[in-house]
Amino acid sequence: MPQRSREFSAPAPVVGLASWVFPGAGYWLLGQRARALTVGFTIIALFFLGLLIGGVRSLEVPGYSGKAKQIRVSTHIERRNGQEVAVTHAGDDVEEGPWVLASHPLDEIRSKPWSIPQIMAGPIDILCSVWSLHASEPQPGTEKPSGTRPHSRTNEIGVLYMAVAGMLNLLTIIDATFRAVQR
Repeated sequence: MPQRSREFSAPAPVVGLASWVFPGAGYWLLGQRARALTVGFTIIALFFLGLLIGGVRSLEVPGYSGKAKQIRVSTHIERRNGQEVAVTHAGDDVEEGPWVLASHPLDEIRSKPWSIPQIMAGPIDILCSVWSLHASEPQPGTEKPSGTRPHSRTNEIGVLYMAVAGMLNLLTIIDATFRAVQR
């Protein structure tokens, strides 16, 4: 009795996009379940091991400088009841907020080169980057953020793990797309 082939045909762009959105999903669309589970589990585990080793603040989001918004403050002297009094007024927010990618995009990406391979891990990196930005904001009532930036070798190792996970996912995107084109 002949066995049915469990392989499917999906358009190459769909396979490539699915591979980026969830590691291993491109192979899953092609019917290669074991390969999809192996690759997907490996890439996701490697990315989260990097987060565990380096901490969530080891993700450096391009375009975010970490500086708080500045408020324009003006002080002038007024005469009240025959006395000079210094009066301070808080104005509008200065437009130079923490997002510097619009003004210096090449410099910002060059200063955070690990963000390029990390983004290849897919939306997992984007969600963790949002988490990193949230962890870098000061907690209400304190000046300290909830997550601190590590300054040790563990930070570098974690960044490297996450970058390798992204590069492995790039290889699987290329391979799964190539396999889809070959059918």
